[in-house]
Amino acid sequence: MLIKYAKKYSKLIAGQLIFASVWVFSQLMIPRLMVDIVDSGIMMKDMGAIVQKGLAMLSATVLNIASLLISIYFLTRVTAGISRDLRADLFEKVIDWSKETRTGFSNSTLITRTVNDVKQVSTLIDLSLRKIFTLTITVIGALVVSFTLDAKLASLILIIIPAIFSLGLFLTTRALPQYSRIRLSIDRINQLFRENIRGIRVIRAFNKADYEVKEFEKATKDAYEANVKSESTMMLLSPLILLLTNILILVILLLSGGRAEGGTIKLGVLIGLIEYASISLSNIQQFASIITIIPRSKVSIDRISEILSTEELLQIKEDSMGSNARGISFKDVDFYYPGSRRAALRNISFHLQEGETKAIIGSTGSGKSTILKLLLREYDAYQGRVCLNGKNIQTLPREEIGRMITFVPQSSFLFSGSIRENIQAGKKDAADEEIWAVLDMVQMGGFFRESPEGLDTQIAQNAVNLSGGQKQRLSIARGLIRESSFYVFDDCFSALDYSTEKKIREAIREKLADRGVLVVAQRVATVRDADEILVLENGEIMDRGSHQELADSSKIYKEILASQLKSQEGEIR
Repeated sequence: MLIKYAKKYSKLIAGQLIFASVWVFSQLMIPRLMVDIVDSGIMMKDMGAIVQKGLAMLSATVLNIASLLISIYFLTRVTAGISRDLRADLFEKVIDWSKETRTGFSNSTLITRTVNDVKQVSTLIDLSLRKIFTLTITVIGALVVSFTLDAKLASLILIIIPAIFSLGLFLTTRALPQYSRIRLSIDRINQLFRENIRGIRVIRAFNKADYEVKEFEKATKDAYEANVKSESTMMLLSPLILLLTNILILVILLLSGGRAEGGTIKLGVLIGLIEYASISLSNIQQFASIITIIPRSKVSIDRISEILSTEELLQIKEDSMGSNARGISFKDVDFYYPGSRRAALRNISFHLQEGETKAIIGSTGSGKSTILKLLLREYDAYQGRVCLNGKNIQTLPREEIGRMITFVPQSSFLFSGSIRENIQAGKKDAADEEIWAVLDMVQMGGFFRESPEGLDTQIAQNAVNLSGGQKQRLSIARGLIRESSFYVFDDCFSALDYSTEKKIREAIREKLADRGVLVVAQRVATVRDADEILVLENGEIMDRGSHQELADSSKIYKEILASQLKSQEGEIR
């Protein structure tokens, strides 16, 4: 997965590796020049050699700093670019999923994977190019230079390196399961935090604060324990490597001390060997300390790959049974939710033409919202056909369905921003005159005309500065400004009083006289003016007809009428 994303930045990566190599080369040259200064300059009392090698060391230092800055510039472009691309692809993947596909992932884990896991992968890329690569070639370069100075003493360094790598592999293998546990714990923490913030009023109303605090503490404790276990395992690595490094330096000093006294090894070479041994093992120590990022990133990469490799369950299909019939059609539709043996819908059939208004009414759980999920292709029918202008909806891209159907949901979601920006979400090039027109239709024009900011009035996050009825009316206005063949209103009048609802329904009926309108509701007042009302019960259409016909002949509809308040029933009659 990382190779696939890195290909786009291959030139930047190549530049970073080249300048990182120059940085390492210049860094390794400084101890080698120091050896020459000691042996050829100081020991031989040659001031010219000291000055010459000193200037070379100064040049190497300047080159070292310049190459480091350039390599960091390239590295920043790479890590930021790959992070941006990963998050963009994750978001694009998730936003295009149907509800059936999205069921396998909770909202909290999608957020964690898009934010935390991508950050973890970005850190891995940064450390791989900036640290792991440079540390590796630094150790190799230091060993090569050491062998050119004294092969016997340099071979001691080779003995210690396999032991260090074996130790690192053993400890990271033990820590890996704990890093997986940490990711799952963070998912749980995000889920609880999100639920508690959104449901704070319910929690307070039912005095559940103490219970929710205990649940949150339980989740954070699980993350704490996983962190402690993983870090306590990996923290053993650094001190053990430091111990081995000091032992190696002592052995080099012990073996070279006699040789230096006997003149078989120069003082500068001995100093250089100790310097390169320290460089090699200190870099291995750094390598061991950052190697913990690998098991963490492995978990994050797997979690990101799981999303990117998850295919949409509802693929576009081919169907040769299309026709030229206009409208929305349900033909003998049966539907079962995944994993359920009980049919949510049975033998649903109806046809909505342009210029016609149909309504669906029924009790909670009767299947009203399920019909809309099939219409918007959040799920596919188990049996039967859902058609849009004669074409099976399973053959249409989601974008085409969205262009033909305007859906106004029951939950009134508004974006943070101005009123103008929210309404223009329905029609991006809508002029202010059009916006005021739809606001007047939903009885909100006067409210914002009285506001000093007018259409620039800001909506806070989660629209907390608006009432439930105001949010519903703005949601309706956002739908009305769109141009489409069919409009679906999913119980989006529930927070409105009867007088306001009546005015809005009259405005909608006038504006959408030549469009197909489908209204889903529980209140009779909302559906009474429809051309045909479908009475839904336990997933089946039990009766259909106009308001008056159903009021005279439908037992279920009569029960719904009777359940309304007497004052409301009088208004309906």
